[in-house]
Amino acid sequence: MRLASALTGTVLASALLLSAVPAALAAPADDLPAVESSELSDASSLLALINPTTQLSPVDYTPTNLVSVGGTGLTLRPEAADAVEDLIADARAAGHSIKLLSAYRSYSRQAALFNQYQSKYGTAYAERISARPGTSEHQLGLAADLGYTSSQAELKEAFGQTPAGIWIAEHAIDYGLIIRYPQGKEEITGYKYEPWHVRYIGKEHAKALAESGAETYEEYVKMLSESLKAPKEEASAVAEEEEAPKEAEKDSQKDAKEAGHGVVKEDDLLVLRFLPPYRDWGFGFTEK
Repeated sequence: MRLASALTGTVLASALLLSAVPAALAAPADDLPAVESSELSDASSLLALINPTTQLSPVDYTPTNLVSVGGTGLTLRPEAADAVEDLIADARAAGHSIKLLSAYRSYSRQAALFNQYQSKYGTAYAERISARPGTSEHQLGLAADLGYTSSQAELKEAFGQTPAGIWIAEHAIDYGLIIRYPQGKEEITGYKYEPWHVRYIGKEHAKALAESGAETYEEYVKMLSESLKAPKEEASAVAEEEEAPKEAEKDSQKDAKEAGHGVVKEDDLLVLRFLPPYRDWGFGFTEK
């Protein structure tokens, strides 16, 4: 079964796909932006991970704050809409006639598209080029498909080799966007190379991903997940180090008592040094 079980209001990180992420790619926690665990799992988060083995809950999840992108009638969440509008405007200023082809898609719309591909190409191929309903980034309202006016490479891998596709790949992170399904990474992302599909994660994280050595969002999310574990492991190690001397002292006291000797601290010795000889002590004794 391709879909992982889901929790209400969250998307769950894919154990299957993340297991394919190279273990060697582990950026130091100090080099990554600080995140909360909920940012990687909550569907309302800008960092929510979703892929073929992840399911939204509820499956017909709809973002609450969708806005129109540049008057196109297509919608995205505000942060993503602003980023895509700016990217398109700057690309056009640089001489590339980029246009928005697709943005937010509802569960029902995604179901219709997937069924269409499934009928035309069969299930196996349909799953390589389209998300099952409830598992699409487009349903998060954070992903957009970009096209090139009058191009025969629209929604094809060849788009990545066009001047527009190259410009997008080079400048996407400047707007907080990433090429979500890079070439040669289908084993990790679950999808074929899609140079036209961009995903908004914010400028800070887009830059951090580029500098981290990660080539896919799955790899980057794994790094962020590891960075969340690091402080807990360090705190646990410190606690163990602090507890070790205490346990050693307890063991020493126990051994001394079992040997018939009380444990005398240095401060106690200092006090005893100035006490009179035993015969002069008057601890409740009376002369007879």
